[in-house]
Amino acid sequence: MPEIKYYVTYGSWLPELMGAGAEAIQKAMEDWTKKVEEAGLKVVFWGMPYGVSENAIVVTKGTVENYVKLAPLDSPYTASRTNMVLKM
Repeated sequence: MPEIKYYVTYGSWLPELMGAGAEAIQKAMEDWTKKVEEAGLKVVFWGMPYGVSENAIVVTKGTVENYVKLAPLDSPYTASRTNMVLKM
């Protein structure tokens, strides 16, 4: 049965992270990954995408019910948009 399972989020790293460098982004993503896991999801991978205007990408896996738990949390990126993937 098809289900929405993956969430591809594009955003912009927070300015204070960009100014602090790669180590700051790494640390922020370690902290964010813990919050994502507490919400019942898994970070599949994250990085800096090419071909889009945003400089951050985070791919998570889980249920829609758990994904909405991320909305009130402070992520290390801003101005984000998410594409949901229907797994067949």
